[in-house]
Amino acid sequence: MSDTPRRRLRQSPTARLKAEPRRFTFDAAVRLLTFQRQRPNPAEAVSFTVAAGSAYAAAEVTAVQSAAPDAAPRVTVGLIGLTGPVAVLPRQYSDAVVTDQRARSFSLTDFLDVLSHRMIAAFAAAGAKYRPQRAADVGALASPRQPADPVADVLLALTGYATPHLADRLLAGRAALRHYAGFFAAHPRSTDRLEALASDWLGRPVKVRQFAGAWMSLPVDQRTRLPVGVAPGAFGQLGVDAAAGVRAWDQQARIVLQIGPLDLAYFERLLPNSPLLRELVSLIRAFVGFEVGFAVNPVLARDAVPPLRLPSSVAAATVGGQAAGAGPMLGWNTWLPTSAMFPRRTDADDAVFEGEVVEGQS
Repeated sequence: MSDTPRRRLRQSPTARLKAEPRRFTFDAAVRLLTFQRQRPNPAEAVSFTVAAGSAYAAAEVTAVQSAAPDAAPRVTVGLIGLTGPVAVLPRQYSDAVVTDQRARSFSLTDFLDVLSHRMIAAFAAAGAKYRPQRAADVGALASPRQPADPVADVLLALTGYATPHLADRLLAGRAALRHYAGFFAAHPRSTDRLEALASDWLGRPVKVRQFAGAWMSLPVDQRTRLPVGVAPGAFGQLGVDAAAGVRAWDQQARIVLQIGPLDLAYFERLLPNSPLLRELVSLIRAFVGFEVGFAVNPVLARDAVPPLRLPSSVAAATVGGQAAGAGPMLGWNTWLPTSAMFPRRTDADDAVFEGEVVEGQS
């Protein structure tokens, strides 16, 4: 059996480009040579020339030659140029180039290459500019320590968090904002998009319960006061502005994100003392803004509800120096025990963690 495929696998990409240039697209060849030369500008990394003659070019790149190790490789293209098969000049110029080359004279070819080189290099740069992965490559070559990524900057701007140091304050990080830029850019914000965002980020089903309601504290200067002596009262008209107490119930002031049903391990990752819940709350706050209150309600599957056992000592709560689970915490992961005669019939949805409280712990 021929060992040609094995030799081909042992070749470097640059060697394959020089040996079989027709197998490469124009953009792939330029990308490979710019990385080899460590120059982001195609005009500096490559010397472009155009295929001679008027015959149809069967490939975008027809030849790649290197005059010296430190010199820019000479790439012959067949998709754009002043002369050749896709000439923009009259055919007489292409015929003159062929005639001079037959006479071993390349003066006209070199002169036209000086003019067409910049045009082809601009075409290559445009191809990199409007391809996200290529734009990131150019930024990495231009500044290896702090690579510029214009596409990532645009995505971050769509979310509204492109202001310097603003996105860095979010525990979810810049990557999450860029990934969900489409959700952030769409207005108005909807529960469907919030469910899709949270479900995709967590990898678990999420349901948003609207109009969950919340108690709103009344400021001191807006509470009902009866007149005492010379001090006048305030907000004392019954049926108009009078209110008993220091807080009022607002049915549309809060939403609740129900996550699950979950297994016990993932449920414990969503407890208030875990970084995952704080990152989730940060991402939700960035999406809904500060006008909407919300709470996170991780739902534990009924079959995963653990029995309530108190550790006999601190040593019993650890295994090999590591914490043995989250441990029983009232209001978070503790439930009254059940029996075989009266098993649990519903999932445990009692744990509700307010977003403002979790944010205060961050």
